[in-house]
Amino acid sequence: MKVVTKEKKQATDTGNVGPRIISVSNSKGGVGKSVITILLATALAKDKNKKVLIIDCDSQGSVTDMYNREMSFQEGDPAIEVEELAPRKVQTFIRRFGNDYDIIFIDVPRMTDGRKDQSTVMLLYNCDAILVPVIGSEVDVLSSLDFLSLVEQAAKEKEEMGESIDYYGFINRRNQRKSNRQAQEQMQKSGLNMFKNSLSDLSIFTNPSFYKSIMASAEGERRFGEFFKEFKLKFNL
Repeated sequence: MKVVTKEKKQATDTGNVGPRIISVSNSKGGVGKSVITILLATALAKDKNKKVLIIDCDSQGSVTDMYNREMSFQEGDPAIEVEELAPRKVQTFIRRFGNDYDIIFIDVPRMTDGRKDQSTVMLLYNCDAILVPVIGSEVDVLSSLDFLSLVEQAAKEKEEMGESIDYYGFINRRNQRKSNRQAQEQMQKSGLNMFKNSLSDLSIFTNPSFYKSIMASAEGERRFGEFFKEFKLKFNL
């Protein structure tokens, strides 16, 4: 089911270097990747005047469901577009329509079989930037370490082809437990550069909008602003 809000045309401008392709991803579900994707995408569209698309490849369709739900009661056009695609169709879609956008986020499904999920793993190779949300628990850290090895392999192979992937991690749903600090340190020791800023475990981050930026409210700017600033700086946006 396609849910793009505006009609597409095939890109023909060969002078366009193409969109920045980003994924907020981890191999484990429940780490907040879909919500963070929406928050970042809408903030970039509203605050940086970017044309942004989210490609929803998750079989659960969380982004698509949230998008359709908000579309049912909001008027006007959303700030960003959403396209629901099977992983195997993403590369062709980007080749045909990528130049219509400044930034494309790929919502990568969780990887239940690790490297055996070839179509899902290959989504990482479409990206030139990956942001890894890490939750401060032993189980989540171990899963993040496994995912980091996939990202490093993709980055190495892309480098051999003269391309690159920028990748960073950050602590999501930070609370007062020391496990958050330990997770940060463990990921850094394993070679993942971590954001200085994290996102707290707050209700403001649980109900993202496709129409307005979280930065539009004073609380949103206070809670999300420094993280968003670091995100733009690290990924040159």
